[in-house]
Amino acid sequence: MSSHPEKILCIKESLLFEGGKWNGIRRDDLDSLRKTILDHMEFRARDILEEDPNYKQVIAQVVLKYKDRYFLHRQCKRSEGRLNSLCPLPVGGHIEEFDLVDGKDVIMEALVREMNEEVNTSANIVGDEFLGVIYIEDGNPVNYVHIGFVYVFELDSDDVHVREEGLENIGFVDMEYLKKHRDELTYWSREIISYL
Repeated sequence: MSSHPEKILCIKESLLFEGGKWNGIRRDDLDSLRKTILDHMEFRARDILEEDPNYKQVIAQVVLKYKDRYFLHRQCKRSEGRLNSLCPLPVGGHIEEFDLVDGKDVIMEALVREMNEEVNTSANIVGDEFLGVIYIEDGNPVNYVHIGFVYVFELDSDDVHVREEGLENIGFVDMEYLKKHRDELTYWSREIISYL
């Protein structure tokens, strides 16, 4: 265990689900949910949170879209081995303590940082949409301890390539491809494609 463990944004499960649990992508009452998370957020050591279902780790992620196609990549040799060989539709990751900047949206700060860490692009963001908040309660231990803020960024170019080690480029694909290869997608990605 590291002497300086990475601290990431989380919220107590009891506070998050005070109004009731959902399974899948929540698209209603998002302002209230966001306020609850930001009002009660904590930063705790990631290695401990991975084994503690009393807290949900908050993930910031974005689907990159160009025209009618979506950027797809494969995870291989990642620290989160439970997702290796699966293809995430969004890029993104944990919200860390240093993402907390006065006057800035901590979720958006983390989202942009994670995007810049994972991909190289010359494309400009020409539109954005907040798709919703995802939580899937199933037998998968990764899903059980995370919730995700899912955004879609519309780009003006398909010049996007993975840059982070442990990721493999697939490129921009259409919805038909995503549906045909659904079983190769991460669990969250399988849910997300229904809302694009």
